[in-house]
Amino acid sequence: MNEHVMNQRYNSFLAEIYEEFPALSEIKETDVTDHNILWTLEEWMNAGHVRYTTSRKDLYRISILLENYAVKHNAPLLAAFETEKRFKYVEDRYIEILEKIPKAWIIGNFNNPFLQPQPPRVAEVISCDGTNISDMWIVVTRGPNGPFGLVAEDMGDGKFSGFFSISTQVIQNVINKMNQSLRSKIDFIK
Repeated sequence: MNEHVMNQRYNSFLAEIYEEFPALSEIKETDVTDHNILWTLEEWMNAGHVRYTTSRKDLYRISILLENYAVKHNAPLLAAFETEKRFKYVEDRYIEILEKIPKAWIIGNFNNPFLQPQPPRVAEVISCDGTNISDMWIVVTRGPNGPFGLVAEDMGDGKFSGFFSISTQVIQNVINKMNQSLRSKIDFIK
């Protein structure tokens, strides 16, 4: 086997974002656990950019805030799940959400195309199997100034490290990197 192929490894998706925006990785982490902070989405947005290491439970809460925003404002939604099982956990709620928004991209580690969810036609289901997005929890919607949302990487042991940002430049960079990796056309501009 070719030595180059044997040594080829994916870089961390989050590390790639931090390489593009080094100041993000230097922001002091905020404790966003529910025993410390229960922010509304408006408070998250007012903070602008929040870096954290947190649990699945806390990311789930922030994700619901973003999903509710998308429904309320008839905005597109991007949601990346690490595994098929993670999507199955929220599938019924997502089917309801997808009936109320104009466009969605559901991204998951769907390694068998026949097991991929079959959502309403407004949703595009994309497999991230074999990419550096497989460990990512990403939920993005479009606000008044452009795309915003959360980006977190599964660090193991139930911990996720990442950030929430309203910076269109940062989140658009996340979307561009996803489009490159997935060979997709996720577009929040339209």
